[in-house]
Order: sequence, then C-alpha cells, then structure tokens
Amino acid sequence: MRVRVENPSARTLLQRERRAKETPEERALRVLKYTLYNHRMTMEQYTALRVAQADRCGACREPLLFGEPRAVTVDHDPRCCQYEGLGTRRTKGQPISCGKCVRALLCGPCNRAVGFLERYPQRVHMWMDYIRRVNR
Repeated sequence: MRVRVENPSARTLLQRERRAKETPEERALRVLKYTLYNHRMTMEQYTALRVAQADRCGACREPLLFGEPRAVTVDHDPRCCQYEGLGTRRTKGQPISCGKCVRALLCGPCNRAVGFLERYPQRVHMWMDYIRRVNR
C-alpha cells in the first residue's frame, strides 16, 4: 500500500503535474517503456510476444486490453533472476527480470494467479476445497 507523503518533494509534485496532463496515448507509451525497462526487453521482443499470442493472454487466451492500467503484464520465471539483486527484493528503479526468462504476456488476474500458484503450490487443493465448500 502506498502512503502519500505529507510534504512531497518538488520532483514528486512535478511528476504528478506532468502525469495529470498526459493523454491516454502518452500514458500508454510511458507504461510500455517502463515495462520494457523492467523486463530488459526490446520493443521487437515485446511485439514478437504480442504477435505470437495474437494479442491474447498466454494463460486464459482472453483478449489483452493494451492501454489499460495494469491490464497486461509480462510473466517471467522468478527463479531465474536471483543474480545482480534481481528478484523479490529489488530496490526502486531496478529491473524485475533479466529478460531471458520472460515467458508470456498475461492479463492481470492470470498473472496474480500464476504468482500465487508458483509461491504456494501446496495450497491449490486447499483453495479448491474451500471454493467447493462455500459454493454449495
């Protein structure tokens, strides 16, 4: 959860001001550049994933909503990126992945589900039992 600072820095105020004036296209481009940096990908690699997946989620095959906030995520193998301080404990501004372990583009719900399933595989049966129990 983000906490708003009572007295934000001048830089933060400028960023907020600039982002408030962004068009949806400018915002989408900024988010895309950030995504490419975060996963050490080139635009060609990203485009190749989009084409290979026909602009659909790599897991559920639903159409991806490009341009929507947090609607499209880059799935990567978190076990790969433990070098150079990458992985779960990264500092602000540090990439999330090395780029070699990118697996697919996913919708937000599938990305969260895959993350939970990878972190807690032993709980899958418990979750299914719970869903069956409460949906009687």
